Amino acid sequence: MEELSEIELKILYYLYHSGSAFIKKLASRLNEDIHTISGLIKKLESSGYLDRVAGTMVDYRIDRRNRVKKHRNHTYYDLTRKGRLFMRNFRGRPEINLRPPYKQV
Repeated sequence: MEELSEIELKILYYLYHSGSAFIKKLASRLNEDIHTISGLIKKLESSGYLDRVAGTMVDYRIDRRNRVKKHRNHTYYDLTRKGRLFMRNFRGRPEINLRPPYKQV
């Protein structure tokens, strides 16, 4: 099993807990450079952890119970089966703010 960097773990963790997202959103939520996130997304996609979301509508979670459907204006990414299994067995907790922007002070 390959070793993942801290930023890659943050990407997987965010997608696991918040649902599919696009590169610019991930970069802003993780406080990273958009080019860095883009390269890591490509690496995770080629490793089988992420996949592009097909279709024009995207489902994502607002919180544990509520989901929202949104028209896809960007290229969204979500965890594959391998990515979900990895995160289910992952015991760490990266330092990521998972609160939606509208709930932040």
